[in-house]
Amino acid sequence: MKTVALGKNRFIGAGQPVYIIAEVGINHNGSLDLAKQLIAEAARAGCDAVKFQKRTPELYVPKNQWEKERDTPWGRMSYINYKRCIKFGLAEYTAIDDCCRALGVD
Repeated sequence: MKTVALGKNRFIGAGQPVYIIAEVGINHNGSLDLAKQLIAEAARAGCDAVKFQKRTPELYVPKNQWEKERDTPWGRMSYINYKRCIKFGLAEYTAIDDCCRALGVD
């Protein structure tokens, strides 16, 4: 089995330690503070990396679902607006990257 390098000091493959990735997904509910807390918990648990989901709501939410009302952390709103509320942009992902580096997770 081939060994693959991750960065300069980490390898994946036969004879290498398990590489654990924590799935954050969209569990941050659009809150950068909550995202940072989830990263910190993953680091405390010994995870090597965290994974987020980045999507464009207008491309993956079916148009017939856009205006359907949903219960959300912010009250009742259309499904497309909910998906827009939980979306992070470049500034948030930069802050997430900084947080990961500070905590030693990829």
